[in-house]
Amino acid sequence: MERNADADESRGHPALRSALLSPLRHAGFDYTCFKVFTLPLQATAQDGIGTLPAGYRFAELAPADLQASAFPELQDCQEYGGAGSHTFGIFRADGALVCVQCVWFGERYRQRGFWPIEADAAVSMHLVTAAAEQGKGLATLVKQHSAKRLKEKGFSRLYSRIWWTNRASLRVSEKAGWSRVATILEVFLPWSKRPVRAVFPKRQA
Repeated sequence: MERNADADESRGHPALRSALLSPLRHAGFDYTCFKVFTLPLQATAQDGIGTLPAGYRFAELAPADLQASAFPELQDCQEYGGAGSHTFGIFRADGALVCVQCVWFGERYRQRGFWPIEADAAVSMHLVTAAAEQGKGLATLVKQHSAKRLKEKGFSRLYSRIWWTNRASLRVSEKAGWSRVATILEVFLPWSKRPVRAVFPKRQA
């Protein structure tokens, strides 16, 4: 399951939600609910990209960059690397990697795809900022700068999905210029191996 941790993993009122869902989960019921966002790269312009804080720099990452990270949550991003992926990040002035975005495309994405995509599209599968660096807008910046880099690589559109109550991550995508296209709800039933899936396209204004 794709996680998009643009800023944090807050999901609204976790204690109340857990209390309401716990009996159902014990009985074998569960659900997932994600909002799907997209960004057409033809519309990506240099003047729409924010400026990094003084001393910070954006770069495409090598596996060694993740291995050398001082933050465990960024080291964990190694599982998203490999064939069919691009990984981007933001480094602090002292050289520390503090924000990572992992993007999948082609067969790598299709093996775990949650949304149909074009042949020249890519999907943001994971985005996380080190806890000590949150609140500086780095997640928004990495999404903007990586979009420009992916456009240069020949991709025409990007997608991502975000847990429906993760307000911080939803705001990041909106600030980065992404648009919501749908909400996906899956309900898992104890007597079925396949979830019941419903897709709710966003109504056009």
